[in-house]
Amino acid sequence: MKPVKTILSLLIILSNLFLLCGCWNYKDIEKSLLVAGFSIDKNEQGNKYLLTIELIDFEMSGKEAKQSSKFVETQGNTIFDAIRNAINITGKKLYWAHANLVIISGKVAEEGLAPVIDFIIRDAEMREEMYVLISEGKTASEVLKQDVPVSQSSSDNIENTIANQSSIGNFPSVHAYELVNTLEDEGISTYLPAIHLTESNGLKTAQVEGTAIFKSDKLIGFLDADETKTYLFIINKFKKGLITLKEDSSNNIDNVTLEVYNNKTKIKPVLSGKKLTMKINIKTDVAIGELGTQKDYIQDKKLRNKLQKDADAKLKASAESLIAKVQNDYNSDIFGFGKIIRANMPDIWKNSLKNEKNYFKDLNFDVTVNINVKNSALTLKPIEKGD
Repeated sequence: MKPVKTILSLLIILSNLFLLCGCWNYKDIEKSLLVAGFSIDKNEQGNKYLLTIELIDFEMSGKEAKQSSKFVETQGNTIFDAIRNAINITGKKLYWAHANLVIISGKVAEEGLAPVIDFIIRDAEMREEMYVLISEGKTASEVLKQDVPVSQSSSDNIENTIANQSSIGNFPSVHAYELVNTLEDEGISTYLPAIHLTESNGLKTAQVEGTAIFKSDKLIGFLDADETKTYLFIINKFKKGLITLKEDSSNNIDNVTLEVYNNKTKIKPVLSGKKLTMKINIKTDVAIGELGTQKDYIQDKKLRNKLQKDADAKLKASAESLIAKVQNDYNSDIFGFGKIIRANMPDIWKNSLKNEKNYFKDLNFDVTVNINVKNSALTLKPIEKGD
């Protein structure tokens, strides 16, 4: 048995020599600068890409390392060219594996996303999981250089906002790989979250809100925050958020806030003769999150039923209005109706709709909404006023 044990021990030792030899792509941190995020604009002449890059800097203070960020600007004929030119400014190579987002200016997006996103997906250091956003109004650089209200980098601040998207529900979140999948897919148009600067208490901060709409890879318009909420309901990506209502009760206006905690939207194409209709069924569970009245919308069944019907009607009207607007103003299938038709009716898609430029604009749709008020959080009754 001893020879067998000896051989096994030698094999284990030899294998460890190869397996525990360190990181294969190890990089000396002192020779690189960590990138947190970056923005893409065009220079004043419009002939070169202008990149603003947020770098993370670490300074030792006693036994602790303090983190701060700084920005550098670089230009190039292409994205890759601009990044390489940054070495002339920083004196060090940039390390992109920690970059968590890219903000693209509306001007660049109007010219086309494909040349911009190609390097991000192609380069080995870039993260395919980084978020992609479109700046609305201001340049992307101005948005990235926001006045950060808390002690963190601008990129981290924006990333944290996107990570909590499910609690807000007024913008979509899109990773770089998801953007490429949408650009290459049939029957769905590209959409991205919008970001802009807002000023409050003397601070200019970045606010992620709304949706950028694309035709092919070119930016053609935006949806605002309320329209985006409805849009997320339709595409089954509204998970949490609020629905506000002004209930007309006994000649008074009662403010009621409903908190969504579950939503399920199903879309099915139905062919009747030559008429193709998208059947959109939205089922939503909500809780009463706030009452601006003393009326009992939970235990009073009549009031509760009215509340549910009014919520149904509001969401239905918003959905119908939004689909019609996108059809008429943009003719861009950001809802992915074509993709659903292709999956459920492949012959109709292939023979009739695939090469038809106006298939989305000509589609009929039928929206049904069922909102169910499940509970009223921690209390059943409204607050009763005393003396």
